[in-house]
Amino acid sequence: MISQEKKAEIAAKLNEKLTEITCPMCHQHNFIIADGYFVNILHENLDSFKLGGSSIPTISIICSNCGFVSQHALGVLGLLPEKKENDTESDKKQ
Repeated sequence: MISQEKKAEIAAKLNEKLTEITCPMCHQHNFIIADGYFVNILHENLDSFKLGGSSIPTISIICSNCGFVSQHALGVLGLLPEKKENDTESDKKQ
């Protein structure tokens, strides 16, 4: 489950980027944030399925009236953890 603190951070980022969040289906304005993340795996073609590789991690908001689900890329929102670089030079020295 995503903590309430993290949900507040996500809500703040969405409110910063979107002037008004309206459901495209029922036009209501009340959404909830999903309790977990989605990871959309990118595929080069539809002939095969593989796990791993490139992906787009997203958070979803759900219309509390009709259930419409809207996904938002965490990278664009600035919510991805920073990548840690492997210090291969220091590994070689040891």
